[in-house]
Amino acid sequence: MRTVAVDILTGFLGSGKTTLLRHVLEHGLAGKPVAVIMNEIGEVGIDGKVVTGLANVEKMVELTSGCICCSIDDYRFDLAIQEIIDTAQPHLVIIESTGLADPEPLAYRVKNAGLGLDAVITVVDAANVERQLAETKVARAQIEAADFLVVNKLDLVEAPDVARLERRLAKLNPRAERMKTVRGALDSDVLFATGVATFRERARAGSDHLHADAIGSFVYRSRLPLRQAMFERLLRRLPADILRAKGIVRFADRDWHCLFNFTCGRHELTWVKLEGGMEESQAVFIGRDLRRHQGRIEAALAACEVGPEGKAQHG
Repeated sequence: MRTVAVDILTGFLGSGKTTLLRHVLEHGLAGKPVAVIMNEIGEVGIDGKVVTGLANVEKMVELTSGCICCSIDDYRFDLAIQEIIDTAQPHLVIIESTGLADPEPLAYRVKNAGLGLDAVITVVDAANVERQLAETKVARAQIEAADFLVVNKLDLVEAPDVARLERRLAKLNPRAERMKTVRGALDSDVLFATGVATFRERARAGSDHLHADAIGSFVYRSRLPLRQAMFERLLRRLPADILRAKGIVRFADRDWHCLFNFTCGRHELTWVKLEGGMEESQAVFIGRDLRRHQGRIEAALAACEVGPEGKAQHG
């Protein structure tokens, strides 16, 4: 199966997941084809061309934005995912979990299917989350599992209550990046995996343009292999301002290359065998206040490099 990034979108009933998905389906993500797996396609209210002749996918609709919308049988999860990837060749798969589900088992199934889990995105209903947390354990599990917390319906909440909610969410999940929205309208460059390429291109072009909330990016490249243990330690110690990092690196004493994904304090490594012998390691780092952090991160990366004599290059 082709390696495709997967984002899990979760949130309690009525939090605004469907509204956010409708926005994604109508506008696409960075011009990339996206496959969205939903519980109920009819809830989105978008018309498109129905794709037929599929064995394991219950329903697939192709939209004018280039995205596709699907519903699948939970018992055929692995087969259905593979069929979606083979048929639509999406850049990204977004899976909507049910409002009453803990996303952790779904994240496990994604990894088991050989896919890369990019991020767990939890939509929080600012107006009702306190009641949901008091009444059910699932609401808490959804918040604690998140890489990104999308705090929705802020127009229904007074400013002091928003501040109190922010403190509560930070206590429940200090690692997650919180993003605020009204009715699911959100700039998705940082939120979904498709945006990483946008930031990579900006960094390669040498653009000083900063994204909303002063989010910027820089690219690291090296033809020297890296020490795996030092590199993983670097990822664990990245400052909280670094929201995403992604790339392909070559480790010393390893035949296969490593695809790494870092999202809001969580990182994963996947091994790939590349034909043609790609020698260069490449990575993009995305976050806030990069002028303060970039020098230290680049120095730490340089310290991971192994020179021709098999020694670390720096200090």
